[in-house]
Amino acid sequence: VIKKLKEDSNVYEKSLKNAKLFYSSILHDGFQILPLPSWDLVLEIMERYRLLPNDALIAATCKHYGIKKIATFDEDFRRVDFLQVVEL
Repeated sequence: VIKKLKEDSNVYEKSLKNAKLFYSSILHDGFQILPLPSWDLVLEIMERYRLLPNDALIAATCKHYGIKKIATFDEDFRRVDFLQVVEL
């Protein structure tokens, strides 16, 4: 997928356009984009819970903002002791 994005400018342009539309629509609907937590926290969570970077960023954001529950199908979050995975 990443290779196709890099090689096919139409795919890249469409993806960029969709990302911009999504960003604009969530801001228009009154949502906020929260600042990211510190990378030190992300790295600490990666190491402690053996998470990949994106998952660690999600977990760190939850910890930083006091979010205790997460709805996900990703079983890796069950290893994170400060998060409760909500069954879907």
